[in-house]
Amino acid sequence: MIIFRYIFAETFKAQLAVFTVLLTIFTSQTLMRVLDDALEGKVPTELVFGMLMLNIPPLSGLILPLSLFIGIFLAHGQMYADSEMTVVKACGVSEWYVTRVTLVLALLIALLTAFHTLWWTPSSYEQREILRQEIKADAGLATLMPGQFQYSSNQKSVIFVHSSDKDTQELEKIFVAQVQNREQIGNRFNLVYAEKGYVEQVSTGAEMLRLTDGHAYQGSIGMLDYKLSDFQRYSMIIKEQTIEELRLKIMAIPTLELLSRDDSAAQAELQWRISLPLAVIIVALIAVPLARVKPRQGKYAKLVPAFAIYLVYFLLLMAGRSALEDGKIPMKLGLWWIHAGALVYGIYLFTMERTLGRQLLSIFTRSKA
Repeated sequence: MIIFRYIFAETFKAQLAVFTVLLTIFTSQTLMRVLDDALEGKVPTELVFGMLMLNIPPLSGLILPLSLFIGIFLAHGQMYADSEMTVVKACGVSEWYVTRVTLVLALLIALLTAFHTLWWTPSSYEQREILRQEIKADAGLATLMPGQFQYSSNQKSVIFVHSSDKDTQELEKIFVAQVQNREQIGNRFNLVYAEKGYVEQVSTGAEMLRLTDGHAYQGSIGMLDYKLSDFQRYSMIIKEQTIEELRLKIMAIPTLELLSRDDSAAQAELQWRISLPLAVIIVALIAVPLARVKPRQGKYAKLVPAFAIYLVYFLLLMAGRSALEDGKIPMKLGLWWIHAGALVYGIYLFTMERTLGRQLLSIFTRSKA
């Protein structure tokens, strides 16, 4: 029990230190991005702290597997370098016992990661979406500046607004030149003038310019086919929902709701949320045998190649997630084949230092020869 507590405590302290350092670094980077958005007027200054806090749960969920992986290397590498692990094994403690102790910690970290990815992270994305909608409430004034000719966000219209009311978000005396093809702008035109208007965000995430009491002019330069019409209401899309906005909305969906959906984007998000806590167990199984070093090798001798293995694992997960979203990978296959490959590799590393593993390897080598 003393050995159990010692190995557990040393690994946990190393993991906690790595987690704190990595979270501080990534949070500082996020803070710089939020401050840049605040300086550009994209985010109100009073919401900077709230946006920063809502970024912590997603970051924590991503950092926890990596911090455990590095923490195992730091703790076990130090024990190998100080010959503590040699003494422990000389007292009859097996490699499997050390692995079991580490897996107990990994299980606790996996449960914490599951809490982040399955509940806390979607909740934080939902709150971020609410804040984003509050910021978008001023979209009419933020997107269309009075007294300036400017392109709409989708680059399909040139808009001029004479004035606006900050209290009612209402635009006055709006001129719009719709551009379907810039190369043909000299031949065809579609002009719209309205007395009143406002910007509205629809359920799809796109922004609509709603105009009232105006006139529309259509025709071709040099031709006499002009069409004039009056309207009471006129709508046009000035900003389309981006892929990133769509992904953020999917990330904000509660996990229980994702279980009832069968579309590829929802299933990819669900499998990604499950993948992170599952990866904690697998990377712990990989890290324990990789952290084993000889006294003359140095305690961090295998850290760089081990980190490369970790990086490949997570890059495959991210690539698999994108492929799953695009429908390039069957839903039943999902991301499980990546986890299965990493698990087999971890078992291989563990068994190669055991008698059974060496016997199996020798049998395989003889049969191959």
